[in-house]
Amino acid sequence: MPWPGLWAFAGTWDWRVPNRTRNSVYTEGNYMKRRNIKGVLLAIAVALALVAISDAQGTQAIPPPPVIKHQAPPKTLKEQAPAPLPTAPPPPFVVGHYDLNLNFNFPAHTLETTAKLTINPASQLTSASLQLNQAMQIRSITDAAGNALAHMRQQDKVIVTFSPPLAANTPSVITVQYAGALPDAATSPISGIRTAYVGTDGAFLLYPGEWFPMAGYDTSRFTADITATLPAGMTMVASGTGTTTAAANGGTTYHFQQAHASFPGTVIVTPLKAQSFNQNGVASNFYFSSDVPAALAAGYAKTAADIYTFLTDTFGTPPYATATQPLQFVELPSDALPSFASPGLVVLSRTSIGSSVSLNLMVDEIAQQWFGVMVSPASLDDAWLQYGAARYAEALYIDHTQGKAAWQALVQQLAVGALSYPQTALSNSSSLYVFSPQFQDMNYDKGAMLFHMLSWQLGAQPFNNALRDIVNHYAWKPITTNDFMQALQKSTDADLRSFFSQWYQGTAIPTFSDQYTIYRLGTGGFRVTGTVQQNLDLFNMPVEVAVETDGATATRTVPVSGSTSSFSLDMQDRPLKVSVDPNGWILKASPALDLKVALSRGDNDVAAGNFPAAVAQYESALKINPISSLSYYRLAEAYYQEENWQNAADAYRQAINGDLNPEWVAVWSHIQLGKIFDMTGQRNRALNEYQLAIATHDDTNNAQEIARQYMQSPYKTSNGPAASGGE
Repeated sequence: MPWPGLWAFAGTWDWRVPNRTRNSVYTEGNYMKRRNIKGVLLAIAVALALVAISDAQGTQAIPPPPVIKHQAPPKTLKEQAPAPLPTAPPPPFVVGHYDLNLNFNFPAHTLETTAKLTINPASQLTSASLQLNQAMQIRSITDAAGNALAHMRQQDKVIVTFSPPLAANTPSVITVQYAGALPDAATSPISGIRTAYVGTDGAFLLYPGEWFPMAGYDTSRFTADITATLPAGMTMVASGTGTTTAAANGGTTYHFQQAHASFPGTVIVTPLKAQSFNQNGVASNFYFSSDVPAALAAGYAKTAADIYTFLTDTFGTPPYATATQPLQFVELPSDALPSFASPGLVVLSRTSIGSSVSLNLMVDEIAQQWFGVMVSPASLDDAWLQYGAARYAEALYIDHTQGKAAWQALVQQLAVGALSYPQTALSNSSSLYVFSPQFQDMNYDKGAMLFHMLSWQLGAQPFNNALRDIVNHYAWKPITTNDFMQALQKSTDADLRSFFSQWYQGTAIPTFSDQYTIYRLGTGGFRVTGTVQQNLDLFNMPVEVAVETDGATATRTVPVSGSTSSFSLDMQDRPLKVSVDPNGWILKASPALDLKVALSRGDNDVAAGNFPAAVAQYESALKINPISSLSYYRLAEAYYQEENWQNAADAYRQAINGDLNPEWVAVWSHIQLGKIFDMTGQRNRALNEYQLAIATHDDTNNAQEIARQYMQSPYKTSNGPAASGGE
């Protein structure tokens, strides 16, 4: 159910290796993007401050610390219950249970299924709309008595009519028989990415592939019984408790039962043999191919155990990773969905497995055993609770294992994603296509920023304790954002109405600035007094203010309410710089972030093949910073992929002459210029560019070897231009 943070287009995907590995990386034949931003530091020049000190010494009395005016504290929750947040209306029906009998014809690439659906109507139901992969052709739909039910097909929807109508709150069983071929990604709901496949090498049926009739994608929980008979040499992996019995001709019948309502809609049939591990009491099976080194598989097992242990300590214990129900990890082909999490089961494409452990990706997928499998969003307007929690867990684990610098870099990535599509509120996520970049960035990245800001406002330990209580209380149930807010308020005795109005229902983003004066104290030391200013009248949050000195850094948490709030800090060492929110606790706008956001949206457009839109985004980035080498490089890449050689060459030249941030832009711009000259028959000019690339001594993404290779043999491509390198 948890589906990965991705959006995909034919043959290319931008994906959380969660928005993971995000600062646009181009490699030969591959394109990824890594978002990487810096926290904003708002400061006034020290020289001007020293003038203020001099003036104060001669002509001004040192003012006492200003009285910081706090708003009158709100009434306690016992005195005034918060108004509930709006919630999506309940669906007209849910499918509470599936009984799925699967019959595979591997050489013919076909799946034949008999599906019994237990439908629970919320009110009298005359028809039901179900989603089903377009490759699946309906043979019959009958009621519990065997009577045929009228139905019609509309692309990936099957509309079933009930006559007489189904009674409210009374479960009814219908049987759907269907079959179809799944040889490739032609009918995948995610364009160009295989989500359901049957072939001679096995099968994988992922929940996003809509291979069974479903309702309430990602929100409607269900139990399941899944049965299939497989030939010798094939193994079935699915969610729930599995049993096997012998079948004819040496085959095996597999039966999986998921007793807890969740999202057990993923089935894998594989010839791969399980490698079993037990690390610190965490049991796992890895179905990895022989080209994955044994040491790498063992590294994944250790990483999975470490993550699982850390998240268990943080959120409590889910019912997996035991000797009887180990966590299952299964390799899929490189052109399949990069990763996906189901109850007790994680699939990883061969590309995602890579040559080293994909740490961030593993945290995200394992975290969804808590938020997604055990506790899930009640509607798509609540999807941030699942995907934001996964990335928040990622940040917690990165902080735990790699320290503050890596944690801050990840938070900065989240901020870029959160700001990329500001027009839609999280509370309106259901209006977006779930595999669109807007939905993904909002719910993964902005959702994670909400968790991050709540941790700041409430305190890390109280907030994590509250999350643990929520997982315990809502285990195996859906949760709304209003439920989440109310539970946090009950646990922490905080009034969070303003927070959720600002960040969940609203779209406005604050921009911070400050004004301050430095005084030398007669008793020794200094005093900095000033104001934090921002643009939102209703903004109401604590904000950190830091004063860097030639000694220690002094900090103060300022309760910012409205457009202007005062602060005062005393210190012994000379003040050098004042920063508002230096650690990036608050999602905020700034010119530096605006540049990152424009680049990120341009990268999204490139991945989608929409090069004119990408060019417009990169040009908007250059309006923010006219000497941005990275912006010119991205612009050049867009032109390059359009085979607009002249414009590409001009932009590469501008990238070399820009601010060279990052430095690798120079070496790869020279290489790309060389390739352009080779493709246009100008070998001597190409050789000059390769020599200039070598002269940089920059070996980012193996640039030196590639430049020498093209020195020996001209660059040629038979399939159009390849992508370039960089990181």
